[in-house]
Amino acid sequence: MKTIPFLLLLALSAPFSASASQQDSAHKSAKPATGSKMRTLEWNTYVDKVEGAWMGKMIGVTFGAPWEFRYQGVPIAFDIKDWPLSDTRMRDYLAQAVTSSEHSGTATTAAESKRVYVNRGFIEHSAKTHPSFGCPDNDDIYINLLFLYCLRRYGIGVDPVTVAHEWAAKIKRVWHANNAGLENIRKGILPPLSGNPKYNLHADDIDFQIESDVFGMIAPGLPQASNEFGDRMGHIMNYGDGVYGGMFISAMYTQAFFARDVREVVEKGLQAIPAQSQYAELIRDVIRWHDQFPNDWLKTWELLQQKWGNDDHCPDGYQKPFNIDAKLNGGYVVMGLLYGNGDFWKTMNVATRCGQDADCNPANAAGILGALLGARAIPAEYREPLHNTYWNESLADLPDAYEIDVLAEDTALVGLKVVLSHGGRVTTRDGKLVLRIPIQPPLPPATLEQIQWQGDRPVVD
Repeated sequence: MKTIPFLLLLALSAPFSASASQQDSAHKSAKPATGSKMRTLEWNTYVDKVEGAWMGKMIGVTFGAPWEFRYQGVPIAFDIKDWPLSDTRMRDYLAQAVTSSEHSGTATTAAESKRVYVNRGFIEHSAKTHPSFGCPDNDDIYINLLFLYCLRRYGIGVDPVTVAHEWAAKIKRVWHANNAGLENIRKGILPPLSGNPKYNLHADDIDFQIESDVFGMIAPGLPQASNEFGDRMGHIMNYGDGVYGGMFISAMYTQAFFARDVREVVEKGLQAIPAQSQYAELIRDVIRWHDQFPNDWLKTWELLQQKWGNDDHCPDGYQKPFNIDAKLNGGYVVMGLLYGNGDFWKTMNVATRCGQDADCNPANAAGILGALLGARAIPAEYREPLHNTYWNESLADLPDAYEIDVLAEDTALVGLKVVLSHGGRVTTRDGKLVLRIPIQPPLPPATLEQIQWQGDRPVVD
C-alpha cells in the first residue's frame, strides 16, 4: 500500500490560498482561477496517467528510433511489426536491412520506401548495453528529465536562464536547435536570445516540440499553465513555430487528463496556439484531410507532403528531402493520434511510417495517448519490456537509471504545486485523495511570433 505523499498531507492540513508563494516562493507567474467551476481528478488516477505519459513517450521513441530519418519525403511502405525491446529485437528487419551503417542509407523514392532502412547501431547498442531491456537513452526523454530536475530543484517558477546554466553543466550531447541553443548559452547568449533566429538558424526545428511533454504532465487540465512554461522554456532553443509546436504538444497532454477521445485532445490542444500561425494552419489541414479520408492516412500524408513537405528552412534540410521542421513533424504526430484512434500500436505505426523524425513523432503521440489511457491500459507487450527502467547516458551528475513509477510520482508532485498555484485544491472523496482543478480554457499567446524566411536565412532586425 502506497503512503500518502507528504506534500499532499500538507495541502490537506493547510488549504492553499490564491498566492502561489505559499507553495513555491520562486513562482511569480501563477494566476488564480477565474470563477469557481472545478473538475475533479483522483490522485491515483493522475499518477497513473502521468506514468502512462512517461511510458508512452519511452515506448514510442524506442519503437521509432530504428527508423529515424531513414525515410525522407516518402512514407514507409509497410507496417512496422517489431521493435527493439521485443524478444527478437527486430532480428528479421536487421536481416532485411539495406545497409548496416548507422549514418548512411535513406529512402527518398517510392521504390526505396518498400525496402528496409534501419539504424542498426541503435538496435545493437540497446541490446548490448541493456540486455535486461529497459528504455534506452534518448534526447526526447532526457531533456524532459532535465526540465523536471530544474522544476524540482528550483521550483515551478524557475527562470530560463537558471535552466540554461543547468543545460551547460549537464548535457553531453544534443542536436539541431538544442545544440545551437546550447552553444549560444556557452558563449553567453542566454534565453530568450539563445533561441532567437538572429542567433539560432534552427529556431523552427522540432526540438522544443519533442521535449515539452513534461509541461503538460504537470498541468492537468491547465493549458494556460502549460503555455506559461512553454513561453519561458521554449525560447531556450526555439522561436515562433518552433515554440508553438511545444505549446501544442504540452497542451494536448493537459487535455488528455480529462478528454473523452483523441479528437478532443487534438482540437482543444490546437486552441492553445495562435490560429494565424503557420503551425496551426498545417494542423487544421491534417484534421480536415483526416475527415475527408478517414480510412486512408496515406492520402493525408500525400496532401501534407505536397503542401508542406518542402517548407523546411533548417540549414541541414533546406531544399533537401531531410525535414526536421516542427510543423510537418507535428502534423505526423496528429496523424498518428487521429488515424490511430486510441489504438496504441496503430498510433505508433502511423506516426512512425510517416517518416522523417520517426522516433520523435511516435514518442509525442504515444505519450499523449498514454496520458489519455493511463499506464495500466498500455498493452503489456510494450509496457513490460520497460522493466520500470529508463537508462541515462547523456546527462552528467544525474542518476544512471530512473524507476518509471517513481518518476511518475515525482512528476505528479510537481504537478500538484502547479494545480495549487492556479487556484486548485486537494480534498478527499470516499476515502481517496482528489484534486479539484479549475476549468481553464486554452488561450493562445496574445502576440503572434512568426519567422519570415528568405531561403534558408531568417529576416531579422
